[in-house]
Amino acid sequence: MQMCPFCDKIYDESEYSNCPYCSGKLEYATSERFYKHCPNCGGIMYWDSYWLCTNCGKEIDSDEDDNDGIIED
Repeated sequence: MQMCPFCDKIYDESEYSNCPYCSGKLEYATSERFYKHCPNCGGIMYWDSYWLCTNCGKEIDSDEDDNDGIIED
């Protein structure tokens, strides 16, 4: 996983040669999403088959029910 220096979104560099969010190949859904606070840095984690921190990249393998609330993108 790699964080884009321009938009700060995390993507898999083994699948994309450059940021798929900046290039328009991928977009975050604009809907309600579950979130939790990262125990490592206090950032926001989103669930996508596992919890991933948008700030430090920490991953937590737990269920979607293990959340702190719902946020609208």
